[in-house]
Order: sequence, then structure tokens, then C-alpha cells
Amino acid sequence: MFYQSKTALAVCAAISFSINAQINSNEQPIERITVTANKFEQVLNHSLATVNIIDRAEIEQSNIRDLPSLLNTVAGVDLVRNGGFGQKADIFVRGATAKHTLVLVNGVRISDANSGAVSFTNIPVNSIERIEVVKGARAAIYGSDAIAGVINIITRQATEHEISITTGSNNYINYQQVGSVSAENIALSFNLGFEETDGYDATQKDPTLPVSKDHDDDGYQNKNLGVNLAYDAADLGVFALVAQYSEGEGEYDNAWGNDAYEFENYTSKLSWSKKVADFAHYASLSFSQEENTQTGTDVQQVYSTERVDLEYRGLYTLSDAVQITAGFNRLTEDLGRASAELSIAERDNQAFFVGGFYQDHKFIANAVVRTDDYEHHGRANTYTTGVGYQFNSQTTFRINHGTAFRAPSLTDAFVKNSPWYLPNEQIKPEEATNNEIGFSLDTGSAQYDVAVFRNKIDNLIANKYDVATKKYIPYNVDSATMEGAEFSANVQAFGMSHNINLTLLDAEDDQGKDLVRRPSETFNYSISKAWDLLDVSLAMQYRSSRPSLALYNAAAGKSEATTLPAFTIFNLSANYEVFNGFKFHARIENLTDKQYITAGTGYTATGEVLGYVPLGRQVYVGGSYRF
Repeated sequence: MFYQSKTALAVCAAISFSINAQINSNEQPIERITVTANKFEQVLNHSLATVNIIDRAEIEQSNIRDLPSLLNTVAGVDLVRNGGFGQKADIFVRGATAKHTLVLVNGVRISDANSGAVSFTNIPVNSIERIEVVKGARAAIYGSDAIAGVINIITRQATEHEISITTGSNNYINYQQVGSVSAENIALSFNLGFEETDGYDATQKDPTLPVSKDHDDDGYQNKNLGVNLAYDAADLGVFALVAQYSEGEGEYDNAWGNDAYEFENYTSKLSWSKKVADFAHYASLSFSQEENTQTGTDVQQVYSTERVDLEYRGLYTLSDAVQITAGFNRLTEDLGRASAELSIAERDNQAFFVGGFYQDHKFIANAVVRTDDYEHHGRANTYTTGVGYQFNSQTTFRINHGTAFRAPSLTDAFVKNSPWYLPNEQIKPEEATNNEIGFSLDTGSAQYDVAVFRNKIDNLIANKYDVATKKYIPYNVDSATMEGAEFSANVQAFGMSHNINLTLLDAEDDQGKDLVRRPSETFNYSISKAWDLLDVSLAMQYRSSRPSLALYNAAAGKSEATTLPAFTIFNLSANYEVFNGFKFHARIENLTDKQYITAGTGYTATGEVLGYVPLGRQVYVGGSYRF
């Protein structure tokens, strides 16, 4: 079990040493603001949640080319990639799968409403201003799916004009541009981009088998555009419109059917905010679409989710120490454009919530309760509570406890005429209980955070094979427990910046069996040095061994599980300011050209494991001009 780990003791010892070294520093901590944890601006420690923020400066320094690689640097987060650009990437937050993490763009849900999957690879990095990763149960704030946490991707808010061009391995080309215009009480910013690559063959092949249509490069293309408009109407409040659009296509390997896809995704939100005395009001109406069409054969499959979300919330400042929030939300999900046949293809959810927040010079307390009424699935009541103590302006101790849920998909309850599945109209929501203890220290020149967590998910939905009908039927049958610890440090020392995080994880099902595809240890370390015109950074990523999904052994004619070995990769990036406004940038991905497997696909005839081909050594170079 995790709590017996000697590594955990080593982490605690390291924290104690770091605190003793920094506690007497005269430097004051820098207050970082989060808007995701409780849906309004707060100093990071006051949210009483474990929050990681990736800002635009970090993105540009690293020269990371896609969102999965960016998220893979965050403590407690592991992305399992099925190849390179445009290929599927599964996220695990503290050991929980993608469907248990709520992903937002500007506060708007973007997951596929059936599988819970998110097309991370199709969200362009050039559109991102900031990413806020909040871990723990947040369903009382956001509703369904926020079991392991929330990832909110906030799009560009440019204040200058900039053009950037990058080229690289596998005929990679990327063009991006941002700009802004403002006049008196109106501000407009935009971002646009184009990305294309020939890619490479995404899966390993058995050399004894004949060449098939899958023996080819798997290319990718993405075109995107975003706008951010704000109008200050003085006494009427501030009106804002933020929208992001992406379309493109990608290829993948599939020996039996479709091996390519086209996508068209967008989010748009119209909002109004106004503060009157001690009341702050916020209302929004958002529209979104996630649509993926599987191509490559005459029979095409469409996966489509359309959402409309209406929300109002208010925040009342009762005193310097007390704030109260309340509001409602109405969400409509429509799967009518998808290929799958459903007896009911649309549903509504109505939610109400109320919360209170207390903060004085020493104590912090948060409590929020929420009720969701999902049409066809019944009511789910959730809450989150947190208590914190500030020893001084630099150190905070926190305890969190909360509950969360995930509503069943419409396919689970109402699929029809499927050759593989039958519906279960009695299916219930998945439920979770989350606990966390954390400690943070911020001296200005160094930031440290430690969190110990336990997340138990009950009523997990699993498809069970029915012998009589020869089809799969979903049931609430399983449970899983994920517990562990995270350590993060960001330190300025020896003239360099050091960013370190370590995650220890023990994830098991109700039979005590390790959950597949979760490494028990993940470690990220980056070191960077900046001179007047040049900055260079070197990053290391380590993932321990982990059990894979059962793989099919063609020679033996049976399915088997295997353990995928640990691996370590290195990435190098650099930026050089040639002259004022113009920068040259470069990145080498997988510096040592490490060969490893992130996910298995099967076996060769001789019994060797086959898997998805990860990014080998990739080189990207380019330039940007800001004016």
C-alpha cells in the first residue's frame, strides 16, 4: 500500500529541509490568482485546493507543440498517447480516467457526452493563454464529471501583435498569429493558427505479416481561429464574447475499418458581469460542439455532442472575512447528430448551488453544496468542504473533503438497434468521495506544495457480456480507490530555475488489483537558465512500469495482460532574441531518441509485445516577431 512507501518518507524529509532553508527568507511570496477552483478570482492558497497553473510565458519558453505534452508536465497528471500529432491521448488525473475529469475551454464543457473522452490533441497550443488544473472533487462547483478534478483551458488574451512560424520533423509546419485592438471601452483580441504534419506510422508492425493499408504515415492538419471581445458599458456592466473554433483531419491505424477522421469543434460564450456595492453578478450563455467523423471507408461514423449552457451566479461580500455565493445552471446536451441510434437523444440538467467562504489572517474555510437534477437519471447532491490554517504569509495547511458524481451517458440508458450493446434504463450515476491533506510554502524565490489524497469511486459503470443476447449491457458493478501523494517545487537556485514534481500513486479496483495504464511513480524535472538574449531549458520525464490492457496474442489465439517497462525521456528547448521583437526558437523532443511503449496493441507471432510508436527524436525550429 502507498502509506508504507519509503519514498513518501523521503519526500517529507525533503520538504522539511526545504522549509527550514526558506522560512527565514525576507522575500515576500507572489500571489497567484486562480479563477477556476471556486469560479471567482482568489489568491491560490485561499481556494484550499491543489491547483497547478501553466501560463503563456511557460508555454513559449518550453516551445511544446501540443497540449498532451504540455499537460504531461503537471504533477498528478499522466497522458497516455497512441502515437504523435492527431492521435488519441488518454488522460489520468491522480489515477482517474478521462471521463472522471471535467475539461473546459473558457469554462465551457468540451468532452464527448458518450465516452467522456476529450480530443486534447485537437486543441491548438497557439490558442492557449493559461491552463488551470484543479485536483479533487469539484462537482459541488461544476456538476457532473468533476470527480478527479477540473482542467480549464483559457484562450489567448493578446495585448500585442505577433506572428510565428515553425517547421520540423515529418514535414511539420505551424503558422500562428495573435493581435489586439482597443478603443476606449472596447477591447478585442484574436488568435489564429494552421498546423500540419505528414506524421509517422503510429503502430508497431509484426514483420512476419504482409504489408497492409496500415503500413503508412499517419498525418494531421488543424486550422483554428479564436476571438476575445470585451465591452465595458459603465453602469450596465461588462459584456464579453469569447469563442474558439477548430477544424481539421487526422489519420490512424485500423486494420478492419475507418482509419481517418475529420473534426469540427467550437465553443462560444456570451457573458455579463457587474458589481453593485457588495454584490457581484455574473451570467453567461454558451454554445459548444464536439464533432468527429470517422472516415477512410464508405461507411462513416459520426460522434457529435452539442451543448447549450445557461448560468447565473452571485457573490456577496458580507464582510472583509466572509463571502457568500449562490446561483443556478441549466445544461442541455444533444446527441441527435451522431450516427448511433438512441431512443432518447437529448437531456437537460438543472442545478442550484450555494456556498460560503471565510478568510482572516489565520483561518480559511470553504463550503459549497449543490443539487443536480439530470433528466432521465434522477437527482445527485454533492458538497465540498475545506479548512485551512495560515501559519504566516508564506505557509498554509489545508484539509479538503468532498463528494462528486458522473451522470450515465445517453448511450448507456437509451441505445437502440446496436449490434453490440443493449441499454439499461435503470443505470445510476457513478459516485465518489475525495479526501486531501496539503501543505504549501511560498517564499517568492521558491514555491513548494505537498498533497496526500484518497479518491474512492463507487457504482462504476462497466459493460458486461450477456450470454443470452450476445451483447454488452452497462451495469453499476465496480468500485476503485486511488490514493497517493504529490510533491511540487519551483525553486530559483544557482542562477537557474528548477521545476520539480513527483507523484506516488496506488490505484486499485475493488478486488485489490492494480488499475491498468497507471504508473505508480511519475517524475518531472526541468532546469532552465536565462541570459540577456538567450534562454535554455532541459526537461526530464520518468514513468515507472505499469500494467497494460489485455493484449491479443495472435499466435496463441488468446488475450493476455502484460507489464510495460519504465522509461525516461529528455526534451531540450531554447529561445534567442535576434533583435528587439524577433526571436528564434528551437526544441528537440526525445533528445536521446528513446524507444518505449506507452500503450500496447498486441503481440507478434513470436510473442513480442507490439505497441503505439511514441514520438521519437523530433526537431522543431522557427521564429516569431512581436510588434
